[in-house]
Amino acid sequence: MTMVPTQHALALDIGGSHVSAAVVDLESRSILETTETRVAVDANASAEALLEVWSSTALAAHEQAGSPTIARIGIAMPGPFEYTTGISRLEHKFAALYGSDVGAALQQRAFEQRFGKVPLAFGNDATLFALGEWWAGAARGHRRVLGLTLGTGLGGGFVVDGQPCYQGTGLPPNGAIWNLPYQNGIAEDFVSGRALERAYFGRTGCKVTPVELAQLAQAGDADAMAAFLELGEHLGRVLEPWVQAFNPGCLVVGGNLARAWMLFRDSLEEELDDQQLVVCPSALFDRANLLGAAALEIKRGEA
Repeated sequence: MTMVPTQHALALDIGGSHVSAAVVDLESRSILETTETRVAVDANASAEALLEVWSSTALAAHEQAGSPTIARIGIAMPGPFEYTTGISRLEHKFAALYGSDVGAALQQRAFEQRFGKVPLAFGNDATLFALGEWWAGAARGHRRVLGLTLGTGLGGGFVVDGQPCYQGTGLPPNGAIWNLPYQNGIAEDFVSGRALERAYFGRTGCKVTPVELAQLAQAGDADAMAAFLELGEHLGRVLEPWVQAFNPGCLVVGGNLARAWMLFRDSLEEELDDQQLVVCPSALFDRANLLGAAALEIKRGEA
């Protein structure tokens, strides 16, 4: 019997302060343990410096994997970004690359020489979180997935049959949740780490970090517990119309605040009580974006 060689993808997760890279086994849907690499990035650096750190981090992960054949390259990138063309529209960070074809630049700089003509695809970082959970995590087995990342800010992504969705019926403009109108502001004003800090400060006059708040709440601090319950209530109210419109089978919540899942789960579920869906925390956390990047371009029959 002829053995079919295992296929691998090279995945990058580009953030404002770091870049992560890893080689992913496409058969087992897992990151090769020794390959995950994370490097600090200066978002205000020159175009040359940004491309260098991104490409060198990717190549380092590949070398640590033993330089296997790479079938495709996937990159998680924050917006605004033209994901189909690879052209950056970011101005508040990576401004030196505004208007540049980032995909072509990375291919010419490093990837074509190392891997040949390998397909390269981009996706929104929050959307690829949802895709990673659909492909290899908590949302596996669900056709329609809504993924959220709760940290300093609020991110969201929609996936249908393994395809990232940014436009269409049942989706907010550009698939974005953070800037949806809510009460006297936008969703992120009420659902984020910053919102959690403000809620606690409003109750106590004390400034503490979300990590400290979680510790206080777990120790029984009533004001900290109330701040997390309020976070879940706001999140449920923000999401309810879009859960109704998009009709996901699974809502999966990631980001650093999801590590305190039990502190806001009940209030979130109560707000969404009449919706027929599974509500759960991330199974992959920081690795979801990398696995989602690896899963880009997967066709329905491959999943």
